[in-house]
Formats: sequence, C-alpha cells, structure tokens
Amino acid sequence: MNFRACSLRSAAVLSFTLSFFAVTTASAASGKVIDRLEASVNNLMILKSDLKNFRDTVSLRAQLDPLFAGTNVAAKGTQASDSEITEFLVDEKLIAQQFPVTDTEVEQEVNSIQANNKIDRAHLKAALKEQGYTFDDYFDLIRTSAAKRNLIDRDIRTKVSITDDDVKNYYYNNLAKNSTAPLAYKVKIITLTPSNYKVQAAAKEAAERALAAVKSGEAFEDVAKRLSDDATAATGGDLGTLTDDQMSPAIRDPLKKMQIGQVSGVLGDYKSRFFILKLIDITSTQNDQLLKMTNEIRSQLAATEYQRQVALWIERQRQNAFIHRSGESSVAGLPQAR
Repeated sequence: MNFRACSLRSAAVLSFTLSFFAVTTASAASGKVIDRLEASVNNLMILKSDLKNFRDTVSLRAQLDPLFAGTNVAAKGTQASDSEITEFLVDEKLIAQQFPVTDTEVEQEVNSIQANNKIDRAHLKAALKEQGYTFDDYFDLIRTSAAKRNLIDRDIRTKVSITDDDVKNYYYNNLAKNSTAPLAYKVKIITLTPSNYKVQAAAKEAAERALAAVKSGEAFEDVAKRLSDDATAATGGDLGTLTDDQMSPAIRDPLKKMQIGQVSGVLGDYKSRFFILKLIDITSTQNDQLLKMTNEIRSQLAATEYQRQVALWIERQRQNAFIHRSGESSVAGLPQAR
C-alpha cells in the first residue's frame, strides 16, 4: 500500500472538511453563512461564490477563454446547473495546477492587450465597469485563459493534425452527401480467387493474411504485388478512377461507405472471389466548391479535435487528482460536509 498517497488523500479530505467549516461558520456570531464550499481539487477550493461569479462573467469568459466555445456550459450559459458549472471549474483547477500563471505574467498580458488597443489601465477598467465587470474578474480570466493556452501550446497542439483526406471525407460524407453531382473513386484492390487454389478455403485464408499484413503496416501496393491474383497485381492493385456505372454492386456498395485512405475488410465469397479494397481518393464536379470550403472545414475539424484531445487530457488528470465535492462521504472519523 502506498501510505504516502493515502496520507496525502486523507490530508486533502481533512483540508476540505476544515475549509468547509471555515467558510460556513466565519460569521457564526450572526448565524449567517457567508459562503459555501462546493468542491476541492487537490488543495484548491471551489466556493458557491465562484459559481455565482461564473454566471456573472459568462459573457466575458466567452471572449477570453480559448476552450469555452463548444462546451456544455457555454451552450447553456447562465442557465447551466450548479453541478455543471462545478465540474467545469474542477477542470479549470486541474489545468491551473499543471500550467500555473504568475501575477507578473498576467500583468504582462494585460499590458500587451492595452498596448494593442491603445488604451491605458484606467480606460480598460472603465470599459469593463461599463459592461458590468470588475478588473479583478478580468485579471482572473486572463490568468485562466493563459493557463489554457499553455495547455494547448505545450501538450495539445502537436496531437492535432487535419489532413486533406480528413477534409475530403467530411465534405463528401456530410456536406455533399445528398448532392446529385457524380462522384468518381480512385481504388486499389487485392483479389484472391478460390478457383486458383486446390482447397477453396485456402483463398479465404490468403485474403485474411493479406488483410493482416496491411493492418500490420505493410504497404497495400506491396501486398497486392505479392499475393493478389488480379490483373492489376503488377501495378499494386490499381483499378484507376471509376464512376458508379463502372463498378459492380459488390465493389460500389462497400466503397460508398468507406473513408478516403480506408482499407475494407475481406469482401466477396467462395462463388466468385475474395477481395480487399482501398479507397485512395474521391473526385467530383464539385471540387471547386470543396476548394472554397477547405479552410472552413479544416478549422471546424481542428476545433473538434482540440476539444477531444483536451477532454482526454482532463480525464487523465482527473484519474490522478483528489477531487471532493460537497455532500460526498468523507474519510472515516471526519464529519461530512452539509
């Protein structure tokens, strides 16, 4: 047993519990609760007042927070529940702990913003006040935003890559899905014909070996040259670019469900042949429209992938952090927060 980890966890719960009583009984003489602890993340606290502050500054956050758009709380805004806001703030605490930003760094960023907008501190504070915000709100959100940008720059950015094939796949499978414009498919094939084998089952086994070789990293073209008995074997299985009316249903139907760059499973049967397809590219008379939308699609796919990678990062951090929420059971012997 890791006694150090256990002791740290117990200490965190003790800190949470004692902090709870500190914020809820600070005005015990008057019997008033001045604040309430909603959750703790390792040694950081999330108070009831933080939830109120979130709702009060949600519009400002939307302008500053690089990871706010696309989240559940962004969609709901001030209507998000306390638990939804709490979980969002838990994630923020995890990011802040891994990518701390000093007051000096925040000051430098604020000064840079002022310089870019050609305003001084007094005018910045006046502009914030006019919108219903305090400079402290702004300062804290700049810190949070800087921490999130550091996460993106140092950990996430290198994991996000949107290829031309990704853009084409999105376009043809979503935006042009119901278009009547004819499509043409550049295809490669590996064919294993049962009649070429003494035992028909050997053809299926050969097809499965070919697929396994491709999945293990061997180039599709090399496997085609080595194992395929199709007339295209010498050219790496290249069937060229085919339109719908140039393909049999056995090839056309699975091909229409594939993504560019994807390799099919083993298709066909003992009556004709077994084969494996690779979709190399899709073209159409709508290519001009695709080119016009490429940057927009790439940005949209990148934003989605950034959110996915951030969610994976946060999930890993949650697994290693001690997170305690108000109302959850505490360590034995300690009172439960109410």
